[in-house]
Amino acid sequence: MTQGGVQETHSEGLTHDRGILPELAGFNLRIAYGLASQLFLAHFETMDLAPLQFAALEFISNAGGRSQTEIAERIGTAPSVLVVPLERLERRRLIKRTRDPRDRRRAVVGITPEGTKLLLRARAEVTLVEEKLMDGLDPWERGQLIDLLRKLVDR
Repeated sequence: MTQGGVQETHSEGLTHDRGILPELAGFNLRIAYGLASQLFLAHFETMDLAPLQFAALEFISNAGGRSQTEIAERIGTAPSVLVVPLERLERRRLIKRTRDPRDRRRAVVGITPEGTKLLLRARAEVTLVEEKLMDGLDPWERGQLIDLLRKLVDR
């Protein structure tokens, strides 16, 4: 071991310690996100739906008539990051942008019937993704994980 608990790399290449990384919440969240993304993409490839697009469709379905900025805020991304995913959804006729009748300067986003059909399929598939992601955790642990993640997000 070297200073700080990091193992030395031997010429045989037998060990490569990650130092303090396994003890860092951010590192573990990044690794977990990578796993979740891989599972999601594998299951959603045939639907041509990315995680951010799914999140946007889900939010729009439940709270239509919101602006791009409001959607981005509620699903935890920057409005500029959401531009391309919303454009793709709109080109596929899964969402529609219209002018807010109360404020003509503001565009609001709604889900189309085609978007609703795809979202229903996606909800069934995301359940399978979650099952695979949470495999190895008992129901109590799953609940705890979700509760703790919500606590971090809701601060």
